[in-house]
Amino acid sequence: MRLSISFNLLLICCLFSCTNQHPVEPNICIANQSKEISFKTDIVPILQKNCWSCHNATNHSGGLVLGNYQQVFDDAQSGEFYDAVISLNGNPPRMPKGGALSECETATIKKWIDNKMPDN
Repeated sequence: MRLSISFNLLLICCLFSCTNQHPVEPNICIANQSKEISFKTDIVPILQKNCWSCHNATNHSGGLVLGNYQQVFDDAQSGEFYDAVISLNGNPPRMPKGGALSECETATIKKWIDNKMPDN
C-alpha cells in the first residue's frame, strides 16, 4: 500500500513537472529578420537542397544551370527564377519538381532579389 502511494505521488510530480517546461522557440525565417540575405549562406543552401540535382553543370534540365552566382543572377534578373518557385494564379509552383519550396525559402529568395541580388 505504501509503495503504491509513493509511486502515485512520484507519477503526479513527473506529470506536473512536464507541463511547466518552457516551449521550444520556433525557427524564425531569416527573410523576416532585418539582416541582409547572403547569396552564399542563405541562397546557396536553398539551391543545394532543391535545385542542383536537376540544374547543375552535368545535368542541366531545360538548359538551365544554377551552379554559380552569375548563372543564378541571370535567371533571377529575367524573373524566371522567382516565377518558377512561387505559386501563380493558384497554380502550384513549377519548381522544384515533385514539391515546393517552403514559405520561408520563397520569402528569402524574394528578399534577395528585391535587394538587387548581391553576391555576398
